[in-house]
Amino acid sequence: MKKRCGFILNNKEMELSLLQGRSVLDLLRKDLGLYGTKEGCREGECGACTVILGRTPLVTYRSMPACLMPAGQLNNTHLVTIKGLQGERPNRLQQAFINQGATQCGFCTPGFILSLTGYLLEGRTVTVQGAIDALGGNLCRCTGYGAIRRAVEETVEPLLGKVPSLQGLIELDLLPDYFATIPQRLENLRRKPQSDSPDVTLERVEKNCPLIAGGTDLYVQRGDALNKSDPRFLIPEAEPIRVEEGMIEILASATMEQLRQDPHFIDQFPGWREKLLVIASHILRHRATLGGNLVNASPIADCAVLLLALDAQIQLVSSKDSRRRFPLRAFFLGYKELDLKCDELVEFLLVTKRDEAQLWNYAKVSKRERLDIAGCNSAAVFTVNKGAFASVGLALGGVAPIPFTARRTMKWLRGKPLSKQTFLGSMEVLQEEISPIDDVRGSAEYKRRLASALMADHYLHCFSDICSYDDFVKGGAL
Repeated sequence: MKKRCGFILNNKEMELSLLQGRSVLDLLRKDLGLYGTKEGCREGECGACTVILGRTPLVTYRSMPACLMPAGQLNNTHLVTIKGLQGERPNRLQQAFINQGATQCGFCTPGFILSLTGYLLEGRTVTVQGAIDALGGNLCRCTGYGAIRRAVEETVEPLLGKVPSLQGLIELDLLPDYFATIPQRLENLRRKPQSDSPDVTLERVEKNCPLIAGGTDLYVQRGDALNKSDPRFLIPEAEPIRVEEGMIEILASATMEQLRQDPHFIDQFPGWREKLLVIASHILRHRATLGGNLVNASPIADCAVLLLALDAQIQLVSSKDSRRRFPLRAFFLGYKELDLKCDELVEFLLVTKRDEAQLWNYAKVSKRERLDIAGCNSAAVFTVNKGAFASVGLALGGVAPIPFTARRTMKWLRGKPLSKQTFLGSMEVLQEEISPIDDVRGSAEYKRRLASALMADHYLHCFSDICSYDDFVKGGAL
């Protein structure tokens, strides 16, 4: 059933009757004839369909792939395509691409332009590396990335070390003038009566009705069916992570980029932002949610492994408003099997807040360094007291039918002194408790080797003054 949806498309206010599950990519190209948004992989991995989405209150803009975004989530937003940056002449960023020879066939260029513009609109301090990282989900197969990097450097040079404002970007010819009118226009749109709200309440969730938060898994797996569906949506919150009574509470609707940028985790876990760059890409992290990553029940789910090592708790809420809270490790029952009833949703996750920085590490092995599913991944958190392990959190993906908490290894390590012998001994215990299988991502033997390599990486990262790579090679662990 089609429903009414009001939003601003570039500089034009739209009110459409549409299928809520239709992808924004198909809406733009097939329904509205905006072919500047390119159709590539339809899996969020090429970046050719990148658009920018602005939400109220206090309009915040994020770049994301249109192929994984349901049109029903456009209500009361500002959707920007390459057409929305068009003027009588190329803007500063587009001219930099021309100056540096950073475009050839041009198919990928709109995605690069939108991803970088989205980065500049995020309200963060601009750096060259940050700008390059923002393009991590955009692929080019003919120009070569050297020219694109030079175009990025030319564009951001006057903004380095600054947090650009909307007006500042307009004055630098990086945005058209109409952007200055968008906050008030979105506020006016929000005040209009909305008879066809796509928001979800638990009472409205029907048994066979798709429920979408980010959609980054669902649209890859069931894109054709969702395009014709009438789903319900979990609407993201501006601040989904907060501290309550000594616990960090993370709403299930929190995106992976919100998790990566959260100051509580950054303070508690040194290197947090940099480590989490290996999870997905910039544009995907703006859509992928924590709850979706867990409920997908993949044995190599990046966030599941990370949260298991942090000894997180999960809270579920039912349509009758009853709640259950228990350790996350008990949520995973078997391959693609969860302790989640048909009328329940993941409400939030809880992680203990500590005042001091913790020793921790996250690592994954995949065919590509970023934007790739892991063959194996692992996270570890260590607490040390008087030269010995006081507590250990250790989880791995890809070595069992579920995201695996290495409880035997954790127990074995507690109280043991920090030494090469302890490190090597724990790797033997780990090998006894994991149970990898042969599959498309590698043989069981290969994954056993990866598990040992990931453990070595944890120790080398956290205790480089005690051990070296050669110690693990000579000890027979690698």
